[in-house]
Amino acid sequence: MCAAYAPRMGKPASPMLPAPSRKPTASECAAGVVRVGERTVLRFARDDDARVFLELLERSRDHLAPWMPRSARASEPTLARKFARMLLPECDTPTKLRVLVCARDADDAGPAGRMVGVVSLSNISEWPQLAANTGYWLCAGETGKGLMRDALAAMVDIAFEERKLHRVVANILPANRRSHAVAEALGFTNEGVARGLVEINGEWRDHAVWSILSTEWRGGKLDRTGTVGARRTASTGQPRG
Repeated sequence: MCAAYAPRMGKPASPMLPAPSRKPTASECAAGVVRVGERTVLRFARDDDARVFLELLERSRDHLAPWMPRSARASEPTLARKFARMLLPECDTPTKLRVLVCARDADDAGPAGRMVGVVSLSNISEWPQLAANTGYWLCAGETGKGLMRDALAAMVDIAFEERKLHRVVANILPANRRSHAVAEALGFTNEGVARGLVEINGEWRDHAVWSILSTEWRGGKLDRTGTVGARRTASTGQPRG
């Protein structure tokens, strides 16, 4: 387990942002890709990913156990069911987006890349909040390479540019040093600690709360055309649909 991390409260001095990610080409879309970063692609899981996904979790049990113990210690049938849930259409809904993180460092990986982890948006709320939680993990041996910084930046691009959200929150266990470092590097603000936020193995665990706003992301210079909060009817002043 990593040593406890004591990140600076408030906003980081100088975010280390990757270049803006891009939308996929037609051929990349055909491979299930939803966003392309400098070093990673985000894509939906496919049926033929199951074996690699299970192997990835198997070799990462000890690595993931402190942060997601039920997933890391689950039996193979349970892991198979977990993967099957990722394949369902529900992985992309108005309230949730869950995709694979794939590295672009293998010449033979093709547009789909080499599977290394997962990143998600969840609890996506409508106006007037326009907020979501983000979660992310990498398998053993893939941390410390800048892959998750690139992948999370791509997911935040999706949140603010495509989903038209205003706020993204990452809730992180205090001892998860690497996850804190990723959020801090991307310019998230450390808001403090949410007490007893998540139950893990029968214990309610505190989490550090990190957030980023659309007005802060990439200097606030985003294409926000069609932002949900701005689409109001003349008669009611409320958002449409």
